[in-house]
Amino acid sequence: MKPIKINSLALAALAALVITPALQAVPAISGGGVAAPVQSPADPYNLAKPNPVMQAGSDETALNFDQTVLPNLTKFIHSALPESVNNTKSRAFEIDPNKIVLANNTAVRAYFVYEGAAYHNALGVDTVAPGKAGPQSWWDEVTSPTAKLVFPDASSTEGGFAAGAYGTRTPDEPVLPGDFVNLGNYAAGTKLDFFLMANGANQSWAPIYSTDAALNNDGFKQHVAAFTTHIFAVPQLNSPYLFLSFEDLWGGGDKDVNDTIVALNVGTATVNSLLATPEPAMPLTFAACLGLALVAVRKNKKAAVTS
Repeated sequence: MKPIKINSLALAALAALVITPALQAVPAISGGGVAAPVQSPADPYNLAKPNPVMQAGSDETALNFDQTVLPNLTKFIHSALPESVNNTKSRAFEIDPNKIVLANNTAVRAYFVYEGAAYHNALGVDTVAPGKAGPQSWWDEVTSPTAKLVFPDASSTEGGFAAGAYGTRTPDEPVLPGDFVNLGNYAAGTKLDFFLMANGANQSWAPIYSTDAALNNDGFKQHVAAFTTHIFAVPQLNSPYLFLSFEDLWGGGDKDVNDTIVALNVGTATVNSLLATPEPAMPLTFAACLGLALVAVRKNKKAAVTS
């Protein structure tokens, strides 16, 4: 079990910085929706904010997500990514999270889905333009001019370690399932590198865990599971949604890989492209099977000659 969230001196300092929702400066809204009444002021690496966190169901697309995707997604999370269990063999590791490249021009949206964390995690994304080199270290990722803060504090009263009243938004737990952020419009060929800032809402120098496992300097290669509706939706729809589930502890901790879970609307073309791309293990498995088949053929020919 993970430790229960405990208010600390750092939390008290954060609370002192919180501005009441009526007085908060809200950035220009692009992409639809209504800003949530509570916005976290946290930003561990001074990243740009593309837009405020928007309230669940506050436009037609968000309402459709809440009604048609979120219920079955929640059931899948509880079955495939249970709390305090080593989930590194889970079927939620369906696709490579380091291969999120947009197949066409897309307005990308990120939804908060679930959190099972004692930490107050923040989520960011770095966008790599077509033909450009990606970040070479975690520091490159958070200092990139194209890096953005998605969820300043992905903590919820509907999470597994909540302190506030269930289903409410508080300065300490500001998001609810279905809340979303409009990330902006990106060109075809743009790569999206999402990264978790572990306990980032409570500390400036938060450890970074990226969808690019090579950037994670703790050596743990499974900080992020990525999957689509393909493995839990019946009937399977031509879905635009991709899901990322993060482990927030150094070295993998309890390895339940469910500490922060988000859904990305990246468009059906991108999802279909990801599903069509074989994982590295698949070609190797095919090659091994082919090799065994050739050995069997040779043995049969030898037996036929000697008989």
